[in-house]
Amino acid sequence: MKGSKAMKTRLTLAAATLLALGVAAAQEQPNTQMTPEEIQAKVDWVNDVEAQEFQFWRRWRDQPEQSGFRQPQTWYNPMILVDGGISQPFFPSADPGEPATIDPDAVAAAAAYAMERDTQAFMIYHRGKIRHAEYMEGFHESSPISSHSWVKTLHGILAGFAVADGDIGSLDDPVEKYIEEWKGDPRGQITVRQVLLNTTGLELPFGDRRGGLQPYSKMMQLVEGTDIYGTVLSFGLAEEPGTTFAHNNPNTQLAGMILHRATGRNFAHYLGEKLWRPMGGQRGAMRLDGVDGNVISYCCFLAAPSDWIRVAHLLMNDGRLPDGSQLLPDGWVDEMLTGSEPNPNYGFQIWTDTVYVERRPYFPSMPPQFGNYHSEPFEIDDLFYLDGGGKVRVWISPKLDLIVLRMGYTPPRDKGFDEAYIPNLIIRGIL
Repeated sequence: MKGSKAMKTRLTLAAATLLALGVAAAQEQPNTQMTPEEIQAKVDWVNDVEAQEFQFWRRWRDQPEQSGFRQPQTWYNPMILVDGGISQPFFPSADPGEPATIDPDAVAAAAAYAMERDTQAFMIYHRGKIRHAEYMEGFHESSPISSHSWVKTLHGILAGFAVADGDIGSLDDPVEKYIEEWKGDPRGQITVRQVLLNTTGLELPFGDRRGGLQPYSKMMQLVEGTDIYGTVLSFGLAEEPGTTFAHNNPNTQLAGMILHRATGRNFAHYLGEKLWRPMGGQRGAMRLDGVDGNVISYCCFLAAPSDWIRVAHLLMNDGRLPDGSQLLPDGWVDEMLTGSEPNPNYGFQIWTDTVYVERRPYFPSMPPQFGNYHSEPFEIDDLFYLDGGGKVRVWISPKLDLIVLRMGYTPPRDKGFDEAYIPNLIIRGIL
């Protein structure tokens, strides 16, 4: 590796030198040739830009497609692997000849609604078996697909391990106990619980005065930048902690940073060690802010649809694996599903349906027309769900032993997306 890095450096220096000499030759006038010192300065500048900003500018180049959540694979580089385990048996698929547990017409209608909306994977689990699985051409149950904000929920899960192991002393600890950069700062008094509940009061990236889509805005540095921790630490308080809810990416990244500092394990390694490997998930991957950098943990974990069914099943069964063994701390899922006063419909990085809201916003100032449309309340009172950009969803009901998963791209604008349609159609069709 050292040899290849040295070779790359020599090639970079050679290319930069040729570039500088070429520029000098093209502009050559009497007494205007670049001196060796000037050439070296140009070489140093090119080398520094490549070393410090290459990943940022490559991601910036790929940015235009993000509105549809269709980033090319190169956008995720550099990545870090999340280790899987010796794969545990996946849930069996229902035999075509056995009695249906959900009306086939309801399943067909729900699947049609999903697949017409650029869905990569649509799966229904019910009563111990996969009752339906359908995929966009080129995808299957083990395809590595971006989960978008589903990865936020993994922060809520991992916090349970960190508390149980004593790495996090209390959910009511001030974050300055783990984020020493904020010691003596009002932000240091935000609690770990408020971070998980998204009630920190930290400013939203959309309000960046430098313009959210400009390269060096906080918003763009959060998405594309090469110093994710530094970017998160730059967010100031906009509200009193604990008084306002906002589904805010800096909060989740702060949670990942706390887990890193508290456990001594970066988020990807800790996720593999505590959850993914014991659960039997296949290997996944997360983004880094640079080679040998920090994990960008708030979004975009590349993982298989089948493994998200495993996560959902774990949450549905109070943290127990299919063989009945307890993986998550006993009672932690109930803790995760407890909302806050600012938002009773949101727990530890996971959504619930305690109070019906027709237009569900991600933050208070979100224009109503952009809120998630629920035409009606969910048909079962214990439904909770994972929510990600592009309308990716995992709906879960412990009472019904039901999981419905939709992974995919943003639905076409002319199709719309009713948050209640798919789960309610399936629930009403249960036989």
